[in-house]
Amino acid sequence: MLCTVKKTLKQIVEQHNDYLVCVKANQERLYRWIEQQWQTRLPESVYQVQERSHGRNMRWRVSVFEELGEFATEWAGLQRCICVERCGTRGGQEFSERQYYISSVITSAEEFHRIIRGHWGIENRLHWVKDVTFNEDSAPQHGRFAAANWSVVRNFFITIARSLGFTSIASAKRKLANQLEIIFPLIQ
Repeated sequence: MLCTVKKTLKQIVEQHNDYLVCVKANQERLYRWIEQQWQTRLPESVYQVQERSHGRNMRWRVSVFEELGEFATEWAGLQRCICVERCGTRGGQEFSERQYYISSVITSAEEFHRIIRGHWGIENRLHWVKDVTFNEDSAPQHGRFAAANWSVVRNFFITIARSLGFTSIASAKRKLANQLEIIFPLIQ
């Protein structure tokens, strides 16, 4: 698995593109090394922000490290290590989490925050919807192209719901069920 990730990142860099990749605990050496950087070194750039939305109060702290050690040659194009700390309250419960990233981009902690936040927006607006609202990972469809075809149908519905102004796809499913007179004018 790790070799596949390294090969993919190498190909991305060779095609003159950049990457920002979350480092998981299964990448033990890299994960421990970045954690050690976070614990023992001062970051080159730090960005902190507090946000309130959807009943949540969150504090973000993004720290960027330039020191790459031996990993600079092991990971194609590696330029920065990033630590993202989030803490606050969700539904009255306190939480705290930390994630590590590596990137081929040289930029500020504030810009990394914007990029990572944007990715989470995509994750929440699309992937989470497909996983939770449509239960896509447990879908019972079988056959050669069934999963791909149903994925197209789900994407089509999400697009229609968003174009009608729905912010909740679950709500759109309830309100648009058997309401073809609302949907047909959009596709003609």
